[in-house]
Amino acid sequence: MKDFCENQYCENPGAKVVPVSVQRPSDQKRTLCIPCEEAYTWGVQHGTITAQAKQARPHLDRFLKKDGFVILTRNDGDPSRHGPFEAWAYQGPLDLQMATPVTFGVGMSVPDAINALELQLETTRQQVNKDKQELQLDRHRGS
Repeated sequence: MKDFCENQYCENPGAKVVPVSVQRPSDQKRTLCIPCEEAYTWGVQHGTITAQAKQARPHLDRFLKKDGFVILTRNDGDPSRHGPFEAWAYQGPLDLQMATPVTFGVGMSVPDAINALELQLETTRQQVNKDKQELQLDRHRGS
């Protein structure tokens, strides 16, 4: 344990060594004073909850990296039993006049709509891959 608090903005004597969140929950230990220890403890709890709450959405991530964008809307007039939230995926420039709609997902909440969009993007990607394979087979047969 070090003599002084390792919080860069604090000059109090160190009281105990506690886990802190830097990149991941509780990935480092530091000597802290009593007031800083409480703040860092809350940070570790927040980091742990945040790390557990994040879901992987590889298809949405890939789509957004390739000139895609998503619009989230709430449609209160929608009689759908799936929910009022819609996530629309577009490909192209950030201009609805020029962008091409790709697919959409609906849900009871924003995360539900985004998860539905992730599933639709996965299905769309699988269909595109299947179409490419069939085109290659057709070319191969025609040769």
